[in-house]
Amino acid sequence: MERWKMEYREINVPKEVKEKMEEAVKRAQEQKKKTGRRRIIRVVQGAAAVFAILLILPNTSQNVAAAMQKLPVVGDFFKVVTVREYQVDEDRYMADVKVPEIVPEQTESMSEETAQEAQKSADAINIDIQKVTEELIEEFKNSMEEFEDGYGDIMVDSEVLTDDERWFSLGLVLYQGAGSGYERHRHYTIDKTTGKRAVLSDFYGEDYVQIISEEVKKQMKERMEADENVVYWLENEDIPEWNFQVIAEDQDFYVNSSGQVVICFDEYEVAPGYMGCVEFVMEDLK
Repeated sequence: MERWKMEYREINVPKEVKEKMEEAVKRAQEQKKKTGRRRIIRVVQGAAAVFAILLILPNTSQNVAAAMQKLPVVGDFFKVVTVREYQVDEDRYMADVKVPEIVPEQTESMSEETAQEAQKSADAINIDIQKVTEELIEEFKNSMEEFEDGYGDIMVDSEVLTDDERWFSLGLVLYQGAGSGYERHRHYTIDKTTGKRAVLSDFYGEDYVQIISEEVKKQMKERMEADENVVYWLENEDIPEWNFQVIAEDQDFYVNSSGQVVICFDEYEVAPGYMGCVEFVMEDLK
């Protein structure tokens, strides 16, 4: 982990930055279309001998998986178990991947309808988590096999960000490094009162893209005015095509412990790499 932190502090802008900005511009022009997922920085160079440990924890019974790991129940409705680990520890390559899975726990206070919705939401989230982590692992393994004398690091971890009477929010961190590093986050929020996964239109109606985008721009300006070291790609006359215009229709977000919506952007998405992943807490915009 220290190696990753040192690499992260010395990060250089990767070659894909321009491509990411062009995608952002296209998204602004076609805001009604969902933006395609940005490809993470490829691990370029590489393969030493692969000594990987791939551990598949029992998932025929999630209760058994949780019991083996002695994981506590998270709140009344959900628990999180690690269903897969992928580890590599070599001179040139490091991987520390822990794949989480959300498991609904029906309680007496939960109706049958809510329980069914909670299961559907958890299933959909788990599929998405499995997909993005598997893509990262496969890219890492392919790079080790295809190149010589290279370097590469990957890390996947998760954290329960909110778990109160109303909201359950899980954050997934995905890091990839090879010379320079790139970190992105994915967030998943479930409304415990309905069992359904939350979407931004639940909070701000059909005009959520414009409403939230204006608030994000407002906060960007305020932060830059308050601190000269804070930089966002906004109203940049030199490179106008990089400027933030609007959020994506499927913009990443979560609900924090105060019940506020937090809008999240990956590295390089709306700011230089040294700013890292950035977040904007939304006030009551209705």
